[in-house]
Amino acid sequence: MNFFQASRRLSLLMTKVRLPLTRVAQYIFIALIFVLPGATFLHAQDNEPHTATLTVNARLVVLDLVVRDKDGKPVTDLGAKDFRVFEDGIPQSIRSFEPPSAHALPAATVSNAATMFDPAQPATFGQTAVTVLVLDQLNTHFADSSFARRSLRDYLLKQPELLTQPTSLLTIYEHNFEQLHAFTRDRATLLKALEAAPVHNAWTLETSNSADYGPIERLDQSLHDLEQIAQSYARIPGRKNVIWVGGGFPTVDPTSFDSHDLQIVQNTVQHITDVLLSTRVTLYAIDPTSSASGVVEITNADMADAASLMGGSLGVNAGTFDANADFDHLSMITGGRVVRGRNDIGKQIALAIDDGASFYTIGYSPTSTSTSAAQFRKIRVDCLRPGLTMVTRSGYFAEPAQHQKAAETASYDLSTAAESKLQLNGLHVTEAPETSVNVPPSSFIIRVSAPGLDWTRQEDGSSVATVYVLGVSLNSKGKIVDHIDHPMIATAKLGTNLRDETRTADFVITLPISSKVARLRFVVRDSATGRMGSVDTPVPAH
Repeated sequence: MNFFQASRRLSLLMTKVRLPLTRVAQYIFIALIFVLPGATFLHAQDNEPHTATLTVNARLVVLDLVVRDKDGKPVTDLGAKDFRVFEDGIPQSIRSFEPPSAHALPAATVSNAATMFDPAQPATFGQTAVTVLVLDQLNTHFADSSFARRSLRDYLLKQPELLTQPTSLLTIYEHNFEQLHAFTRDRATLLKALEAAPVHNAWTLETSNSADYGPIERLDQSLHDLEQIAQSYARIPGRKNVIWVGGGFPTVDPTSFDSHDLQIVQNTVQHITDVLLSTRVTLYAIDPTSSASGVVEITNADMADAASLMGGSLGVNAGTFDANADFDHLSMITGGRVVRGRNDIGKQIALAIDDGASFYTIGYSPTSTSTSAAQFRKIRVDCLRPGLTMVTRSGYFAEPAQHQKAAETASYDLSTAAESKLQLNGLHVTEAPETSVNVPPSSFIIRVSAPGLDWTRQEDGSSVATVYVLGVSLNSKGKIVDHIDHPMIATAKLGTNLRDETRTADFVITLPISSKVARLRFVVRDSATGRMGSVDTPVPAH
């Protein structure tokens, strides 16, 4: 497989799928592209659904800011009057402001180590930030990966028995992405999970780090896994601090692509950036590579550009790839930082997590309503109190409304969701067998909580929400056996309370089940927002 073939797997515009796909079943892409034009739209009953659309004129840009003094200590006593926000150099009016003290756990859980934190039940988190530790064994050489594991262990050993924030532990390796432990504040539980985590060698990195399709394979998998994190934790109200301990996805050589394929890769990175920003994910990249050189910490665009010119990008394939299409820039855009070339990895992990305990949140509605495709809006925040430094996201991509690009991104998003080992919680989804007389065998009712959907008011006063519904059957090894997908429309009558958590949009889907099937997965993707929810169920007994 060459760069051209591998890059097709990243396509948001899969109009001609003829290529061998190794991670994601090819037929999902084919079905989504060719079923859409002639799809039959199903209307859910009037016990359906909700959600206000954040339109171009009404959207709120949310910024999380970390402020430190000259000694590097957090400053937590500032007010809204101490900040000025600019977008593309134009002053913006602050609409909302939260000090660090507002980002707290529910009172009942503060001293309870046994509290269960479930992303499907976001109220359990209160407004606290959460920590997501990722051990990258895909983009990190074996010796450095072992160092990263020891550093994670050393960090945890220095923490109190009851962690400040709910923390989850994940690992990424060849063709796999696993949750080693769900969110917990119990340090001993995480240490035990880390100790039991399997050790993997980054074979694609070691054998094809600068040739053939290895870099694209790793880039593709890393982006898919980042999206899984964002979609799984989307409804947790607070900031998500993703501490990515490892090499990070590689920077690839743009001269290896023709202009069309290069645009595909750039579009994909931009799409994942949008998903991370919309779900309040802040990415901290901490590279344990012992031979890393160049800038040791990157916190802004100028430093990221300098690192790229020096050939010091995270990963092993330095190049002058698009300025916003490498791990350095992705971390910076989300308001995180990049650290490499240091041996105090445990300390750097602790500093990144501390940012999640002492941040301000500012919201503003942009004065500009332009949606020029791929335009990057630069954000600058000034602090009026002298002597302080701040870190926040550097901007966002201004794009047409989500529903205009839903068909372009649906195949990529649903391919991520189809074989994901994480439950996706961007939407609250449940399922039940459909046993009505007139429905085919192996039919299921897929219910989506109304307040999670994006509703559009119609002229007659009713509201509609458009979704993709995907059903996947998997064997005992988690590989896809069969699938079915439909774009569907839910309709709510005038007067329906679309903010009522007990109301659902109900969709009926029939999924053929063979003797090879061990598990079923159903995924719903809101066509307007891109939020996804999933539910897994064993094969019903006959």
